[in-house]
Amino acid sequence: MTLTTITPADSANVEVKKTVKRDELMEIEKHWQADWKESRLFEVDMPESDDLTTDELHAKYPKWMGTIPYPYMNGPLHLGHGFSISKIEFATGWERLKGKRALFPFGFHVTGMPIKASADKIANELAMFGPNFELPQEIEDDCEALSEKVEDMSVDVTPKAGANFKSKKTKAVAKSGGAKYQFQILQAQGISNEEIAKFADTQHWLEYYPPIAMADINALGCKVDWRRAFLTTDHNPYYDSFARWQFQRLLDNKKIKFGKRYTIWSAKDAQPCMDHDRQSGEGVNPQEYTGIKLEILEWSEHGSQTASAIPELAGKRIFLVAATLRPETMYGQTNCFVGTKLEYGFYLSNKADEVFVVSERAARNMAFQELSPENGKVVKLGTISGQAIIGSKVNAPLSEYKGGVYVLPMENVLATKGTGVVTSVPSDSPDDYAALRDLKKKPEYYGIDPKWVEDFNPIAVLSTEAYGEMSAPTLCEKLKINSQKDRVQLAEAKEAAYKEGFYSGTMSIGDFKGLAVQVAKQMVRAQLIESGDAVGYAEPEGLVMSRSGDECVVAKCDQWYIDYGEESWKALTKKCLAQMNTYGDDTRAQFEAKLDWLNEWACVRSFGLGSKVPWDESFVIESLSDSTIYMSYYTISHLLHRSLDGSEIGPLGVTADDMDYSAWDYVLLGKDLPSGHSKAAELAELRRSYLYWYPLDNRSSAKDLVQNHLTFFMYNHTALFPEREWPRSVRINGHLLLNSEKMSKSTGNSLSLREACDRYGADATRLALAVAGDSMEDANFEEPIANAEILRLHTLKEWVTDALEALAASEKTPSEETRINSVALCPASAPYTTLDRVFNAKLDMYTLATGAAYEVMMYREAIINGLYEFLALRDWYRETSAATGMHPTLLRKWISRQVIHLCPVAPHWCEHVWRTLMGNTTSILNARWPTDLPADADHALLSAGEYMMKLVKSVRDAEASLQRRSKKKGSKDAQAGEFNPSEPKTLDIFVASSFPQWQEDVISVLKECFDAATSTFDDKAIQAALGQRGLLKNKKAMPFAQVTKKRVSLLGPAAFDRALTFAEIDVLSALLPYMSNNMGYSRVNIVDLGSAGELGSALATVAESAVPGEPGILVAKA
Repeated sequence: MTLTTITPADSANVEVKKTVKRDELMEIEKHWQADWKESRLFEVDMPESDDLTTDELHAKYPKWMGTIPYPYMNGPLHLGHGFSISKIEFATGWERLKGKRALFPFGFHVTGMPIKASADKIANELAMFGPNFELPQEIEDDCEALSEKVEDMSVDVTPKAGANFKSKKTKAVAKSGGAKYQFQILQAQGISNEEIAKFADTQHWLEYYPPIAMADINALGCKVDWRRAFLTTDHNPYYDSFARWQFQRLLDNKKIKFGKRYTIWSAKDAQPCMDHDRQSGEGVNPQEYTGIKLEILEWSEHGSQTASAIPELAGKRIFLVAATLRPETMYGQTNCFVGTKLEYGFYLSNKADEVFVVSERAARNMAFQELSPENGKVVKLGTISGQAIIGSKVNAPLSEYKGGVYVLPMENVLATKGTGVVTSVPSDSPDDYAALRDLKKKPEYYGIDPKWVEDFNPIAVLSTEAYGEMSAPTLCEKLKINSQKDRVQLAEAKEAAYKEGFYSGTMSIGDFKGLAVQVAKQMVRAQLIESGDAVGYAEPEGLVMSRSGDECVVAKCDQWYIDYGEESWKALTKKCLAQMNTYGDDTRAQFEAKLDWLNEWACVRSFGLGSKVPWDESFVIESLSDSTIYMSYYTISHLLHRSLDGSEIGPLGVTADDMDYSAWDYVLLGKDLPSGHSKAAELAELRRSYLYWYPLDNRSSAKDLVQNHLTFFMYNHTALFPEREWPRSVRINGHLLLNSEKMSKSTGNSLSLREACDRYGADATRLALAVAGDSMEDANFEEPIANAEILRLHTLKEWVTDALEALAASEKTPSEETRINSVALCPASAPYTTLDRVFNAKLDMYTLATGAAYEVMMYREAIINGLYEFLALRDWYRETSAATGMHPTLLRKWISRQVIHLCPVAPHWCEHVWRTLMGNTTSILNARWPTDLPADADHALLSAGEYMMKLVKSVRDAEASLQRRSKKKGSKDAQAGEFNPSEPKTLDIFVASSFPQWQEDVISVLKECFDAATSTFDDKAIQAALGQRGLLKNKKAMPFAQVTKKRVSLLGPAAFDRALTFAEIDVLSALLPYMSNNMGYSRVNIVDLGSAGELGSALATVAESAVPGEPGILVAKA
């Protein structure tokens, strides 16, 4: 054996060969991207026609405009961005095929805290580590340890297609997921230290990342009209003017208000921290509680010792403060709970003689809610353990136990939720009931005095129809909850009790007895607060971390807020939603739920990037509030300016100063311009452009923006624009997984948009994105699929090249057969055979299915039908017509359809085939969807095609079965010798012209017992009728009846008619050449049982099983 030694140079050549197909496709992509840019193919304008109204323009020159939320420019785009971009990108291609002027504009968001916070970090790190970012050894060691926890992913030379990126370890610099410092994140992107230093200036972020994003989007081959691109904030004076105008008009329309409101607050930044200002916790809102003040009546021995050792507590009234969502149930308090392992603090309240005992987290929130001596300042007098509080007696406001109740231990009290103190109402809280029951059963085990619980029993507080006056005990018994450790059942019981109590409960006790709980809840709360027995308290629903790195609280502060949730505005927005296409009930349900509970939204900040608030320039507009109607700005931005920052004035010569509020009122709202306006003609052109492109046809986004941006988007459109200009549709997608796992830099499972395009090329990446998924469930970008698409596209390109060469040769000799490589053509002058007609019908069917999928933005289905199944159809046609050749007319149609099908998703490949191979002189992106399609598929021919495929499979199955039987010793088939499918063999096919009478009789019974109005069968009547006719004696009758019933339930009454829509003998005859040449049968005999006469016993047995559409098959050795 000779071994071949491969040198490093040889190895490099092997690597090149492995990517040669990808590289060839990428060269094609680069060529056409350059061509599209040079021809300005994606720059789409309104038609020039002054004498037509807007409606007439739309009728004569239909338009479509789609957008995605503009990405935030604090880093390069990742593949998740690419996934969202792809939805509108594919839709743009589809709308162009429909003959519309399809516009895909794009902008860049820089408003808010992320860039400011990152720039500040770089400035601090420069001061700490110098311009070369040299870490002290102890910090470097710490970073090295951190970097070893993550998979390093920087690219080492050129990766193999489909291989994972690996990197050489860098000392102290991991990928951004493992980076401790901001400069390390930038270093991991390949940015030099000299360049990183410039990022201390927020301006550099705005100049650095947008051009990179534009290049990456271009590398994907997107149809973006870059003339319309812009940056937000006052960095662009035109957009700044637009944002300020929007805010002023919202104020004028009383949609923006001022007052004290709870809001998520960053103490470090000293301002509200809204969704896009957060490092984590997006979508988390303030949760409002009632803080019940449980005054200490008598300390436990341990508690007394602790409290007396703190001199500042002398003369103070001390309250445990319990946070509750159900103030109306306070009449039923039997005790309160604390966590024995938690530490509590004594915190001075806003009243000099009152001290609150709560967790430190709760005290920090209270300090920003006017519940401490000084706003934002926590005054802590001392600490006490939860264990020390156990056994203390407290006054429980409203409770029937007027002498006080005891503080008891509870296993599941959390320091991260509420105040750490839990008031107990065992009549209506399953958790409280289970805990109290445990304490009563085992007081010694829990270390309590039995007298603390023995005389404290549940009190009826409210009555419900489902669970009576004791919801908690009833549910605990029903769900067999034995202790407070049964967390799953308790969670179920809690949800049931709370829901039933709130929606159908009636008060059984107190001043509001007889009132519905929904009404009484706020009345009881107000009464408790007014009497001084409670305070209003709020905290974040979950952990929120600001971009500046501090844990946020809820603050009660004077603020400007948008009054989302106001009833009349909400009704208008619900009307907008009702008119919109949401492409699915799940999306609509999410919006409806959000509209039902969304309320006031803090809309200004003290600092960060943004446009200044028009009426108070000490504030800037919050990042989710300046980005709700900017889709309208796209309609005119290309006429206003031709640079991201607005420094290059647009073709109309309109300056930012010209765009005052009256100008915006005219252009976007149609209000009259002041007489003699110096730019009246230019503004009229802007108005025409706006009216042509608006309303927005589609807004596509990931599902996380339903909770904020997309709902704000609807609200703001209904507040400012007339109904005809409200958005028409919203398409929501899930997040993008990478190889079935969540994308994360910290785990190394991440891929940027640029990396994907460099690794797989644009079209393969786009195809993998298209088939990743379309629903609200998370989609999955699979790298093996992207890799497979490279081979698929390259192979198909090569085959189409051969096919077009064969077609060209056929045109020269139309009366002769043509064969080039794997392409065999029958004479072009030949009439269509049955095979040809079936192929043509299926070709139309897949084109119809592909178009239907594109229309509803189901791109996975579009590719399955328009590429995968379409290729399989070609393979079937090529194989079944191998003996005679494919028809040139149909092959040309298939190639043209294939290119059109793929055009929205793989435009570079399609452009190459369309123009380079097929010789068209105009771009495929200006082509049209086929107009020669039937209104519906030809079901008769499709049935014939299904029959052919089913028959071939049945023959293959018969061969396999005979082969197995012939191997069994002693069997009848074995006596004839072992069957080998590759040796000479014969095939008899028995065709029946009518169904057995017993089947017809069963069908007749089923028809008689079928109710067309309800589409149901009377099973008792069927049983009786079959018995009367003696059909139950036939063992096949009932199974046949059940199968027929299922067919009717699926297809309707038409399923009763089993007559074939095609001539079975003719279809079989069309398959004869295939069976002889491809399947290897030396003789194929088609037996028409209607005229065959008497058959031998062996043949008769097979023939007996034949019915129309399901022939009998006999395979034998020749």
